Amino acid sequence: MATVTRSPPVDPAEEDLLSRVRRFLWLSSGMFSVASLSLAFTGYAGFGTFEAASANFLASIVSAAVFGIASLLHFGPASA
Repeated sequence: MATVTRSPPVDPAEEDLLSRVRRFLWLSSGMFSVASLSLAFTGYAGFGTFEAASANFLASIVSAAVFGIASLLHFGPASA
């Protein structure tokens, strides 16, 4: 039978700078990925050319890769 241990809640004032940077990297890369992908779609739908959407699409792919790496390294909160 498995046992579950719960860690005490973390007070935001007691967090160190490194954990805040890690959480910011995780959150901002995920949000940037979604925003870049939506801008790529909007550029393609609005202008009808792949040139308008290619830079935003490449940025969303790179940001999604960073988000994946940050998630695998558990940079996000424990509840995610």
